[in-house]
Amino acid sequence: MSNPQISFKWLSYITGIFGLLSINSAVVTMLIYRYDPEIPNTDNLPFLVPSALVGIAMLIGRLGGSIIQPIIGHISDRFWSRWGRRRPFLAMAIVPMVVSFSLLLTPPLNNSRLENIVYLTVLLCSLSLATAVYQVSYLAWLPSLSQTPEQRVTLSSLMAISGMLGGAIGGIGSPLLVDRYGFSGMAMILGAISSVALAMPLMIQEETLAPSIIMSPTLKKSLHSALQNRSFKSYIAGFSSAGIAISIVSACPAFLAVALLGKDVSFGAVVNGIILGSGIIGFAVVIPLAKRWGKRRAFQWAMIWLGCGLLIVGILPLLVGQALMPWLLLLLLSNLGSSSFFILPNAMLPDVIDRDERNFGVRREAIFFGTRGLLQNMSQGMGVFLAGILLMLGKTPAQPWGVQLAFPVAGLFAIAAAWAFVFYPIEE
Repeated sequence: MSNPQISFKWLSYITGIFGLLSINSAVVTMLIYRYDPEIPNTDNLPFLVPSALVGIAMLIGRLGGSIIQPIIGHISDRFWSRWGRRRPFLAMAIVPMVVSFSLLLTPPLNNSRLENIVYLTVLLCSLSLATAVYQVSYLAWLPSLSQTPEQRVTLSSLMAISGMLGGAIGGIGSPLLVDRYGFSGMAMILGAISSVALAMPLMIQEETLAPSIIMSPTLKKSLHSALQNRSFKSYIAGFSSAGIAISIVSACPAFLAVALLGKDVSFGAVVNGIILGSGIIGFAVVIPLAKRWGKRRAFQWAMIWLGCGLLIVGILPLLVGQALMPWLLLLLLSNLGSSSFFILPNAMLPDVIDRDERNFGVRREAIFFGTRGLLQNMSQGMGVFLAGILLMLGKTPAQPWGVQLAFPVAGLFAIAAAWAFVFYPIEE
């Protein structure tokens, strides 16, 4: 990082994850509320689609984006141009991603129920496909920008900070912007900010390789090889389970504020702020632990900590009711472990890729990141789907059982993620 050129590359690179997560967090935080708000509500929003169907539409959209990710990864690994291997894919995805995001959160209000469902599903698919094209090529760029384990932890930590700031803009900023400017104003402001952030990595001068150097096996062989990789199988099982936990938690702050704390929906921004702030504070714990214990053990203990805290959320209403300070303290302490999800998986996968290259003699970053993206999107979609189903059990102060149950379910998935990494063999 002492080299100014490397510093510029890294700083330009990490803004991409800021843009991705600002859009994703805004969608996860506000989508269910936009289409299935509590009636009546302070924003005078009409009911459009039941929350369970919003979850199903999200799952369908994620599935579409998931299926295309290994294909994009395979194409990107074999692609060659004078603009590089990754930059052209980033450039073609930005406009469709931002437009889909804006339209998704500003639906027409005079459609029938069926038309609303179709509108929601089509735009979620469009957003997921554009995100897949950007995300796979973006993450596949990471190993070439950081060659050593120390560099990978450092760059992944910078990405995590940038991503969590983006998540804060989307997760905290979206309810505040909706409260002040409405959904149209929120979509316009966040769309503009995200567009700039997503475009910043295009400023990096990417190294180009001759076509003969970057040729890789067929898509079928590459996928089969990745899925038979022992390190990758345990990695992806733990990462996907953690992704379900994080997605459930991300979908619930607004409902926690309303149903369990008796606050206005805008207080969801405070809840999101504490969750994200706790994750950022957790960097100070997770990074030293990863360097001392190794990335695997640090991730396991962080997930156990997070899981136990989320289990306590389920019984806290029985102990303290709506008393604010115990709630805020528990959210602050338990979510320290969430920082590991944003740092360590991106630092660990290049280790898997390096081992695969030593075994097979071929460098295939994007196929691994694309396959991870396939299962990651499915797990995130499953998390939102489960949140939608659970919230059908109750999301109001009079009937809060769905919100109260969602957090312990997320906690069980976090603990399952820690268990999956028992079988991960790389100790770096």
